[in-house]
Order: sequence, then structure tokens, then C-alpha cells
Amino acid sequence: MYNDIYITLSPEEGAELLQQWVEEQGNFIRKIGKNIIDNCVVDFGEDKKAIVVVIEYYTWRNSNQMTATVVLDNSEKNTKVHIAVGGSSQGIIFSYDYGAGNSLEEKLKSLFKIYEVKEMR
Repeated sequence: MYNDIYITLSPEEGAELLQQWVEEQGNFIRKIGKNIIDNCVVDFGEDKKAIVVVIEYYTWRNSNQMTATVVLDNSEKNTKVHIAVGGSSQGIIFSYDYGAGNSLEEKLKSLFKIYEVKEMR
């Protein structure tokens, strides 16, 4: 798991970026392997909110089923992005993801890389 990152986008813009990633054109098999299964908006008032997006992700290469929960919250100066990935492969004895969880986390993190705030929050 990696540290939270801070971005210049609003939570709504970040959620839209995730939606675009899920719907992106490309390889048909990759397209049907990801889906947003739920999202929730928590409004704190005074234009502060958190958006929670749950993504289902399936890799065909080693039959990994995963979920990624992405929390975008602007309760501080910049929007904080927190990503948690879980899931594993289908195995008879062991259920191990063979690095697919870390790979999915890095893919999601890379979506926000160009919007990342480098200086102190």
C-alpha cells in the first residue's frame, strides 16, 4: 500500500477521471474486466465532501478478482486520494494475487499523477 496523495482536482473531477478510466476504449477483454460497482458522496457542508468509489477489476491473465476502493476527500486544502485494493486469484490451496493488487494500485495512482500536489498541504 502506498501513502495518500494530494491532487488539484475536486472530488467530483477525480471521480469523473475514474469513470473515464473504467469506460476507456481499447482492448475488449480489458474493457469488460473493470466496472464501478458503487459510489457514495458524503457531504460535510461548506463545500467539503468525500466521494467513495468502489471498482471491481478482473485480470484474465491469472484470474484475479479484485476491488479497489478510492476515497477522494477535500476536507483539507487539496483533495486527498486514498486507494485500498483487495482480492486474490482462484487457487486450490493458496489464494495469492501474484502482484496484481499492487499493479492495480499503481494504475489508479498513475491516473492522478499529473494532478499531484508536490508541496506541503
